[in-house]
Amino acid sequence: SACILTAGIALGVVLPPLLNRVHAAIANATGKAKKEDAAANSTTHAVRDGLLSSSVRLEKSKLDAFLSRIFVSAGCASSHADLVASVLSFADARGIPSHGCNRADTYINEIQAGLVDASAAPIVSEISGCCAVVDGRNGLGAVTSQLAMETALRLAEEHGASVVVCHSSNHFGAAGFWAKMALDRGMIGMSFTNTSPIAVPTGGKTRAVGTNPFCFFAPAASGESFQLDMATTVVPIGKVEVMHRTGKEVPVGWGVDRNGSDCTSGEDICKFGGLYPLGGSEETAGYKGYGLGMFIEIMCAVLSGSPDVGPDIKSWSVTRDGALNYGHAFVVINPKRFCPGFEDHLGAYLDRMRGLPGGNVKVAGDPEKEFERDAAENGIILHKEVATTLKLLAERFDIAVPEEMRRLDVLKAKPSLYEE
Repeated sequence: SACILTAGIALGVVLPPLLNRVHAAIANATGKAKKEDAAANSTTHAVRDGLLSSSVRLEKSKLDAFLSRIFVSAGCASSHADLVASVLSFADARGIPSHGCNRADTYINEIQAGLVDASAAPIVSEISGCCAVVDGRNGLGAVTSQLAMETALRLAEEHGASVVVCHSSNHFGAAGFWAKMALDRGMIGMSFTNTSPIAVPTGGKTRAVGTNPFCFFAPAASGESFQLDMATTVVPIGKVEVMHRTGKEVPVGWGVDRNGSDCTSGEDICKFGGLYPLGGSEETAGYKGYGLGMFIEIMCAVLSGSPDVGPDIKSWSVTRDGALNYGHAFVVINPKRFCPGFEDHLGAYLDRMRGLPGGNVKVAGDPEKEFERDAAENGIILHKEVATTLKLLAERFDIAVPEEMRRLDVLKAKPSLYEE
């Protein structure tokens, strides 16, 4: 009994501080995890938060077929609908929900409002040497871009390089879809577009520049590649839309409210405020992103002869009075005309960068390729809230939804911020 008493006293002395240490370790780990989550949710990748925990997965072929049926019901030709579906699923498969199915309801609403001619066939209006101009005729941006990129590829095969610009077009989806057409042919591809003004220029108070993406894809050896696809704003506006749909606050530093102050409301940024240029405020060199945005505007709108440029482009809203008249630009370079062994040379450079100290250095396109591999194996991930808007669209046209979407509650669907 004396031994038992002694052991009990010992446990009474030892256990409390031991338990305190365990509790402290757990609290520390939990706090660290929360800080890591908070850090992740304050970056430009915050839009991907919740993709794994609150999502719907579909095989690409199933998602494409579903989207295509919706667009055909809205008035698209079958071939046009298939193309638009591929453009949207391409973005979601790469972990870029801002330019994926999130865009579907806006596209459909534009078509049904008579603002975009879903049956229009673009034409090559001018061609001279390695240069060409495409008239989109207010058709779907994807259809216009397909003709332009096919023309650019043909001219680059003949001349070694080409530049094709477009006018009278509409939103063309993820810029990377078009640059990849060149990549698949062993060539360097660049794709640019202007958009409706949503960024507030350095020193200004009103929207005057679009998100105007810069995209550059280049092939390397062994199937490797460099794939840069970026907005010239801190984030594309689509990321703000997805944050709004999923009920999340926008990280500080993405955009401003109507008074030019930092804003965390996606709705306020989209409807009343604007985005920061890449770099942020003037103190953090936002004027560089502002300059890049103007560079893209010149390539796409000024060079193509678009009637509206920069701040004069109409707002991307279904209540607008007329065509957007977006412009695009595509540049293709055949590296074999310049550097024998280009792909090996680039491959060695990519390997060198990935092997730098730190253990986690990636190059442009690496994260997207990881998403693509996962999508190919397990299906494309959609935010549950985005999938719900697709179900609502399907119900509008009396289209059967995939089994994966049947239990979604359409009453929880949030409309596009561009419906007003």
